[in-house]
Amino acid sequence: MTEVLEGFRTVLSGEYPRLLLSGLGLTLAVSVCALLVSVLVGTALGAARVLRVPVLGRLGDAYVTVVRGIPLIVLLSVVYYGLPTLGVTLPDFPAAVLALGLYSAAYTSEIVRGGISSVPAGQAEAARSLGLSRGQALRFVVLPQAWRVALPALGNEFISLILGSSLASAVTLQELFSQGRYITNATYRQFEVYAVLALVYFLLTFVLSRLVRALEARLSRGVTLPERRVI
Repeated sequence: MTEVLEGFRTVLSGEYPRLLLSGLGLTLAVSVCALLVSVLVGTALGAARVLRVPVLGRLGDAYVTVVRGIPLIVLLSVVYYGLPTLGVTLPDFPAAVLALGLYSAAYTSEIVRGGISSVPAGQAEAARSLGLSRGQALRFVVLPQAWRVALPALGNEFISLILGSSLASAVTLQELFSQGRYITNATYRQFEVYAVLALVYFLLTFVLSRLVRALEARLSRGVTLPERRVI
């Protein structure tokens, strides 16, 4: 027990706390940026699939099917290590954001599709009867209501992105988990380092999950949301 306590003192002293904080900041940054990509792409996919837009609707279905069948670590490797073969080279941060965002977009698409489907058809019909085009009805009437339903689920998706960002160390991004591995190699204190990492991830996701739960209680409308995946 004394040796374990000494190990925690070693891990939490010197430059190591600063490295962990730096990694935590990068984890949050890549997760937020990936969420923005996910929301933009996922909203477009979800709308195209619900409205059955010619070609785009089928492409959206194919995209979701393919991406949900690929492990995140493989998609990260394709973006970071595979794209240079095609002449496209991305630094570690943009590569991680792109891969995480595109991966998450497949699930955000399902969330958005569920939100749009929850809006009564009469809302869009009423908007069309007032002279709005199909696109305007979607933008000004349907999507605002759909987003209200989708927001809690998007909060859960953000939590999943934070956990998934730990795989970004595979593309050399120095996020929280990568910094933890560096400290492990420097101190040979595997148990203590990973225990600290587990606590940090838990506290971060616990706080966010409480916020999401509060938001869900405020905005809940009894909509059944799509099943989440396990990364």
